[in-house]
Amino acid sequence: MPDSFDQDLLPDFPADLGIRLEEISPDLVVGSLETQPAHSNRNGVMHGGAIMAFADALGGVAAAINLSEGQSTTTLESKTNFLRPIRIGDRITGRCEPLHKGRTTTIWQTTVLRPDGKPAAIVTQTQLTLIWDKRA
Repeated sequence: MPDSFDQDLLPDFPADLGIRLEEISPDLVVGSLETQPAHSNRNGVMHGGAIMAFADALGGVAAAINLSEGQSTTTLESKTNFLRPIRIGDRITGRCEPLHKGRTTTIWQTTVLRPDGKPAAIVTQTQLTLIWDKRA
């Protein structure tokens, strides 16, 4: 189980969704989520936006832990392929790995896995590296 320091890498929004970090390294971020009724769509399965938020949170953590002092990151682009539904009550896992690590952009691929090990979605996102003055 990750320690509380690792969980502090998540901003409030993904933490409030229930996302938990399981493994963190510069080339792999693994997270999980116990799906709840609040994550559902009108068909009673996990909402696509909730799946995207899950993957975006893991990609943001992956990009952030690869930054230098004084840098920040933001999602520049995100593409999702939905492959299979996720039932409410399922514990999903996301594996986020780099496809490209450049000076100004990084590209991450997150595979969202159902409990049966089958991929439910594949999300590819580009993170922009920037120097951001939070006071502005």
